[in-house]
Amino acid sequence: MKKSVLVLCCEGFEEIEALTVVDVLRRAGVSVTLCSAEGKELMQGSHGIGVSSDKIFDVTVKKGEGYDALVLPGGLPNAFTLRDSGDVIECVKNFMSGGKLVCAICAAPCVLEKAGLLKGLRATSYPGMIKKESCGAYLEDKVVRDAKVITSRGPGTALPFAYEILRALGLGEAADRLERDMIYKV
Repeated sequence: MKKSVLVLCCEGFEEIEALTVVDVLRRAGVSVTLCSAEGKELMQGSHGIGVSSDKIFDVTVKKGEGYDALVLPGGLPNAFTLRDSGDVIECVKNFMSGGKLVCAICAAPCVLEKAGLLKGLRATSYPGMIKKESCGAYLEDKVVRDAKVITSRGPGTALPFAYEILRALGLGEAADRLERDMIYKV
């Protein structure tokens, strides 16, 4: 069965983090939906790049129905807007309670922190974006996977973050192939 991933963004998202994940996952045959959390069809990234959303946040999205994983890119004010949205926090909790994969990069682990989902888990983020005591162990690795949560450091870690998402979705062979084909690992 084809895997399906929701990438949730709003104004000020980090383009590299969002679009690298979308690109890599689609290359692996994953159905990826770029969703606007603010109801805007055209979203402006933190570096002025406009991106069209595939979907607008709604009740179905909030419930996590039809998706295997949720990805939260960083960037400001995107991460803070996501963190401060009760609907987004409910969405994140629904994904977690449904046993689905939840992934956040750069500043976006602050959303998982606010939702209380990092307790007891190993995690990482852009420096200073989450309190080290909010998780079981704060690491400075490029990508940290613990249970159904994947966190990553920032724009420079977007590729290994995307490959780890593929592995967590059971698509390790595709991740290995793309690492070679994209000249990430030779």
